[in-house]
Amino acid sequence: MIRHLFGNWRFRSTQPAFAPGEELRVYLTGFDAATGTGVARVGDTVLTVTGASAAQLDQLVNLRVTAFDTDRAAGTAELRDSRDPPGQG
Repeated sequence: MIRHLFGNWRFRSTQPAFAPGEELRVYLTGFDAATGTGVARVGDTVLTVTGASAAQLDQLVNLRVTAFDTDRAAGTAELRDSRDPPGQG
């Protein structure tokens, strides 16, 4: 009985992995004015975001992953138009 109830349960990772081309809607959690890049954190995973601005800090943004290293739980992403939901446009 218990196996039936909990059979599909899975623990979420604190280091989610993403594939290049994957689109996400996340909060921009940091911005480096010297390099002009933003930072988005999903759990312990860190994405460096190109095309971001300081005005978007702590805002929900749409990203497209451009590269990802699963061993480091880090990658790069580009900012998409924040008005378009992921998968659109």
